[in-house]
Amino acid sequence: MTDRNLAPKFTLICIAASMLAACGPGASEPPVVTAPAPEPQMQALAEAVPSAPPPEPSRLNGLNPRDVMDLMGEPTLMRRDGPVQVMLFENHDCVLEVVFMEPDPDSHFAAKHITARDLDGNASDIQACLIKVLPTGNWPDTP
Repeated sequence: MTDRNLAPKFTLICIAASMLAACGPGASEPPVVTAPAPEPQMQALAEAVPSAPPPEPSRLNGLNPRDVMDLMGEPTLMRRDGPVQVMLFENHDCVLEVVFMEPDPDSHFAAKHITARDLDGNASDIQACLIKVLPTGNWPDTP
């Protein structure tokens, strides 16, 4: 047999092989993997963890200005007029005002009066305003 006779036979064999390959099973689709459903135990644990109680404005009573700033951050306004010092803590909804009194020159300022108002000057809920003006919505030492 010559090389010339082999070429057509080889070509014919290649064509037949490719046709047979096309008849074979196609590529199977990858299996669909779904994430397991969350375990109810984890959900129950998340629900069982109590949230921190809201901050109580009364905690500020009697504190000096430095202690109030440690809890609240920097005030937006601080004013002193004789034996009275006022700090304002503001946000987009309300203004919390802490008034400090210095009973006599030898005493230190102490928070004596706490009020809250909306931006129009109307009285507002003190605790709700306190939550809004605290950087995290609660005292910094609350877990």
